[in-house]
Amino acid sequence: MFGITLEEVEREVDKIEAGDYSDWDFSRAMMGSPMREEKMRMISAPVGESRIAAMQRVAKERGISRAEFVRQAIDHELLSAAP
Repeated sequence: MFGITLEEVEREVDKIEAGDYSDWDFSRAMMGSPMREEKMRMISAPVGESRIAAMQRVAKERGISRAEFVRQAIDHELLSAAP
């Protein structure tokens, strides 16, 4: 149904739990939380009050922080621009 068998999923889980990320391509943006080892840096940009209010509303509806909403929006744009 999803193009992957249960056995393939279990193999991948075993590799990841063992810390083997050899099949992962870290040169591209990926959706999800940042890797724990990745250094985080603050960025700032002027944003209109109506956009901030909309971001806060949507983030609250999704049960995430405004910062996580911004990270997800950035990830979405990076993934859409990926080759």
